[in-house]
Amino acid sequence: MRNNERFRVASSELRVDPKHETRNTKRSGAKVISAAAVSFFLAGCLSSFTTPQPDRTRYYTLTAKVEADAAGNPELDDISLGVGPVRIPGYLDRDQLVTRVSESRFDVSENDRWIEPLDEDFGRVLAQNLYTFFKSDRIFRYPWPNGRYITHQIDIEVLRFEATAANEAQLSARWAIIETATKQLLASKTTFIKRPILGATKEAAVDALSLTVADFSREIANTVRSIAQKKKP
Repeated sequence: MRNNERFRVASSELRVDPKHETRNTKRSGAKVISAAAVSFFLAGCLSSFTTPQPDRTRYYTLTAKVEADAAGNPELDDISLGVGPVRIPGYLDRDQLVTRVSESRFDVSENDRWIEPLDEDFGRVLAQNLYTFFKSDRIFRYPWPNGRYITHQIDIEVLRFEATAANEAQLSARWAIIETATKQLLASKTTFIKRPILGATKEAAVDALSLTVADFSREIANTVRSIAQKKKP
């Protein structure tokens, strides 16, 4: 009897609880699903690094927008004109295009960028415009080449140069014309120019900004013309 009892006890200890077995099966299945999910997530992350993403960046530049006057422009005579340096405020000293939303808030476009530093772009187009006005080969952009003697320098500090939420392109600048030999200040002005933006695209905004540079160039040319005429005997 004792041996049979021992056998029954041993047999009962070897029996598997069906509920316990089900729980283990569910846990194993959950682990498999969890591992598959992690693998899928990691595969997605790796594919985002290895799959080339389209470049959505658009690049812009200012353009010369002036034409020579029909009546012609006087020569600069013995004036050699140095354009620059052009200084821009820190908030514009970036690749991205900036839109003024209000007097104290701006939007910066990550996908719309200047193709070259804005101060260089501004100075280049300004010098191009002045060349169109005067048809002179004595107009040099800062920093001017070694060996070039500059008789008059145009020093420019841009205060504002951006599109606005009101669909305007605005340019504000302080500028001066200096006789380099004597360091004499011949003219000192503050200019504010605005142009409507004819369209809802960044290209239309840049086009309007180019027109403000054209207007600014015309004002500088008129002042230089006045100085040149005063130098005549």
